[in-house]
Amino acid sequence: MTLASLNLRPALASDLAAILVLERATDHAPHWAPTAYAAIIEGHDLQRCLILAETEKALAGFAVGVVHPAPQDPVGGIAELESVVVAAGARRVGIGRALCEEVCDWCRCRGATEIGLEVRAASAGAIALYAELGFEQIGRRPHYYRDPEDDAVSMRLRLDQAHL
Repeated sequence: MTLASLNLRPALASDLAAILVLERATDHAPHWAPTAYAAIIEGHDLQRCLILAETEKALAGFAVGVVHPAPQDPVGGIAELESVVVAAGARRVGIGRALCEEVCDWCRCRGATEIGLEVRAASAGAIALYAELGFEQIGRRPHYYRDPEDDAVSMRLRLDQAHL
């Protein structure tokens, strides 16, 4: 699998079953209700994006981002990278990076000036990726995750200063 064959695109209704299979097969992925994904795909949740990464017609990963409008600044907002899931056989080739960059671009185009995320403290590879993208650690939430229990590392990236 190479990045040359990677296609990033918004999810479609016909992708929902494959998204759920990949999400359920990924232990540390946030497990959302199918209706949450459907609301994004069908356009009922306009503040969120659901971006797919596919190679050779197979789903390799997906990412979800959200922009929270800032009440005091109707032009700007704070975004969140809510989920990045890459299939086990597709990891370590740049798909996670490509998905993160695409979500950051989507959020920036909707007025977000910064994007945050929370990641399991035990996810050293993900933390390293986010740091390479320019995210900085801003805090830690003890015992945030369950099954298995883990702390959450909070990270933030200024989109108006990032070079993604």
